[in-house]
Parts: sequence; structure tokens; C-alpha cells
Amino acid sequence: MRTGCNFCGNKKFQDKQVQYIYRHNGNFLIVNDVPTEECTYCGEQYFKTEVLKKIERDFRRIYTAHKKPKHKVEVPVEEFAQIK
Repeated sequence: MRTGCNFCGNKKFQDKQVQYIYRHNGNFLIVNDVPTEECTYCGEQYFKTEVLKKIERDFRRIYTAHKKPKHKVEVPVEEFAQIK
């Protein structure tokens, strides 16, 4: 249990399930329904170490051990300077 938000000092948190985007060396993994504690005032999210380590292990399995993810998505990429 947290004593207060590191950003706003609020002492109230809510347990939530959120979408987490993990990025490493230009590769991405989107994970749905990740448990977090979220500050009820500013929305800052706090994840338990074991949750983040589990996501990191799954990322490595997908990118190095060729584990098949549930599904893949195609994401368009733009350079800001080229946007009109």
C-alpha cells in the first residue's frame, strides 16, 4: 500500500486493470488487463515489480524464443516534421 503519490501527494489510490505498452530496442509489446494502483487525483500508475518482470519475460519470449503472441497489430508511423 502506498503512502502517497510521488507526483501530486494524493493519498487515495484505486486498483485498476490497464493497457501497458512495453518498448525495448524499437520493439513493442502491448499487454491488456495489467493490474496497477492508480492515483485518484492525477492518474499516475504504480505497478508491482513482479508484474513488470512478468511482462519483460513475455517480451523476451516473443522476440527471442519466438513465442506466438495472442495477436499482432499494424501501427502506422510518421515523422513529426513531415506532418502537414
